[in-house]
Amino acid sequence: MRQWWNQIPKRIRLVVTTVLIGSIVAYMMIVGGMSVLDDPNWDTLWLSVIGAALLTFISYQATKK
Repeated sequence: MRQWWNQIPKRIRLVVTTVLIGSIVAYMMIVGGMSVLDDPNWDTLWLSVIGAALLTFISYQATKK
């Protein structure tokens, strides 16, 4: 089922995955930052930072191999 993905060269797959994960993390940071600016709430800020850090760690571990 994922045969088409494996036909793409590994370097291109890595770049596509990195860009996708980076855009998701950036989106989380932007949305978290906007919500903090709209309603200054430190809990929201910390949840955004922790969520982005976890997503970054998970994506790093997944692409490490």
